Amino acid sequence: MKRDSLNENFWNNRYLDNDTGWDLGAISPAIKKWFDTKKNKDLQILIPGAGKGHEVKYGFDHGFNSIHYLDISSRAVTFFKDNCTNFPKEQILISDFFDLKKDLFFDVVIEQTFFCAISPVLRKSYVKKTHEILKENGCIIGLLFNKKFDNQGPPFGGFYEEYIELFSDLFIIEKLENSVRSVHPRKENEFWIKMRKK
Repeated sequence: MKRDSLNENFWNNRYLDNDTGWDLGAISPAIKKWFDTKKNKDLQILIPGAGKGHEVKYGFDHGFNSIHYLDISSRAVTFFKDNCTNFPKEQILISDFFDLKKDLFFDVVIEQTFFCAISPVLRKSYVKKTHEILKENGCIIGLLFNKKFDNQGPPFGGFYEEYIELFSDLFIIEKLENSVRSVHPRKENEFWIKMRKK
């Protein structure tokens, strides 16, 4: 599936059809735990493909004032704005992740069902783009699927060996392990990741 087919119209239609199986209706418990244990609330954080923005809202409501929302879908953005009315407009990025400006830099990119939503042919580009927009010693943290899906996708799955091969050139893989805080339907099928920029 080409990049152009997974465009704004595709994702807007998924929201219109209420075909949003990736959306948990609340923040992922694993990412909630990460926020709850972080003492440095000045981190510049990006959540790409943030959708309805549960993780963004939670982080912002808990003092992470430099968190940024990114999504290509205007429907998702509208939902997020309605649900988090006090969120700074300048921190809402309505864009294709791969078109992000090269002068934007973050300490952390939080991965929550974005990687699995892009075509697998773009995965190397994802790794390069995250490396590009992370500051020195910046990290990707979050969740990646540990399974393959029978359908054509999205979502697109993956396995341990694939992720090692994909990320190891540009990142130090500090954690790639079974997530113990995944929601029940995804238990044993998600990795918790922490990958530090080389």
